[in-house]
Amino acid sequence: MRIGEFQEMVAVKETDHGYRLGDENDTVLLPRAQCPKGLRYGHKLNVFVYTDSEDRPIATLKKPKATVGDFSALRVVSAGSKGAFLDWGLDKDLFCPIREQVVPMREGEVHVVRVYLDEVSNRVVATAKLGRYLKATGEGLSVGQPVKIMVAGRSPDALTVIINGEYRGSLYTDEQIEPLRVGDERNAFVKQIRPKDGKVAVSLRPQGYQAVLGERDRVLAALREAGGSLPLSDKSSPEDIQSRFGLSKGAFKKILGTLYREGLVELSETETRLK
Repeated sequence: MRIGEFQEMVAVKETDHGYRLGDENDTVLLPRAQCPKGLRYGHKLNVFVYTDSEDRPIATLKKPKATVGDFSALRVVSAGSKGAFLDWGLDKDLFCPIREQVVPMREGEVHVVRVYLDEVSNRVVATAKLGRYLKATGEGLSVGQPVKIMVAGRSPDALTVIINGEYRGSLYTDEQIEPLRVGDERNAFVKQIRPKDGKVAVSLRPQGYQAVLGERDRVLAALREAGGSLPLSDKSSPEDIQSRFGLSKGAFKKILGTLYREGLVELSETETRLK
């Protein structure tokens, strides 16, 4: 029996409280309210096993928001001096001990946690100390690679993200083309792996020459629609570029460089004009 995971189990005995699942040596109760109609001896069920309020293993057909080994954004139901209880979709809330919190959790907040099995108590619990479960360097990743990210925290200049459930990375402010909150998940691309320390930066846009070509046509169309000129150049502020095109300054400069080399535009300190 694996606590904190889904597993296929066999109905072996009906009791007053529900059905016992497992085998002759090891069984767990599926409460009567959870038993599907027509459940009989020998039927197989895919159940999630965790522990009840008295730390006894119990089965459920409900699907939690996360299982052991998962990262998940969960809302705090209540908090006290010993820890916080998080809503993970089951009747019994998930406990995050005070020692496993980075900052004190408060009711109503959403925190990204990792679910794990405490070997001492045999309980499924949560931790907000994610660093020990994530690789700090991008070994195994490559620039331009499509990835999945989850927003895990924020700082003044970047969002901390979990990459593919395995790596720690950053999504910097100039790459945030939409408002993002802790727990949001997106498709992204590896933008940079720093040679010095191996830290990873990601982007929500494709990387490389093909990405530049895709945005090139959009900038050309905007120039034509504006009558041939735009009050933006490679000297413009990142904020102005982001507001007009949703692009980082670096990406915008690459596009202007491409258009200039193709002989399609003229550049000045304050504007870009079609030739």
